[in-house]
Amino acid sequence: MAAQSTVESLPVLVRDGIRLREVDLADAAALTALFQLPEVSKHLDPPPATPADFSSWIALSLSRRVEGRAACYTVLDPAGEAVGLFMALRSEDQDRAEIGFAMAPRLWGTGAFQKAAGVYLDFLFTHWRVKTLVGKTQVRNARAMGAMRKLGAVVLEETERNGHAEYVWTIER
Repeated sequence: MAAQSTVESLPVLVRDGIRLREVDLADAAALTALFQLPEVSKHLDPPPATPADFSSWIALSLSRRVEGRAACYTVLDPAGEAVGLFMALRSEDQDRAEIGFAMAPRLWGTGAFQKAAGVYLDFLFTHWRVKTLVGKTQVRNARAMGAMRKLGAVVLEETERNGHAEYVWTIER
């Protein structure tokens, strides 16, 4: 398949009071704090430990976006506070990307995830033109498994990572 063209920036995505904009270096401190919350971090691979480390991760994400390989968004609440992160990394097969997400616990159960995920997936399938998304959740993370089901994801397999059982999901449109 032909190489992706250079992507200068990602569009702002909005749905029902939830706004997603491209992750920015200025988000590093807020995202570090979010990912260090025990109720968030226990379900993830070890996240960047400091704002400097998160800044490096953001810079890598931005460089991958320029190459058309990453679409990483900060989720903002109506007050403009960073309350989540949605990321997609395109695989060598341009029709496929791996996705990941995290949201502030105060938003769990409010419908904010469904709004953010809906507009994000619409962007990935429509504008980024992927056909298959792959995501992973720990089997013990009932909330994430429920969220994946609400998105129409189907379990492909159960694997183990870092000593924890996890499901590998796919979403296709």
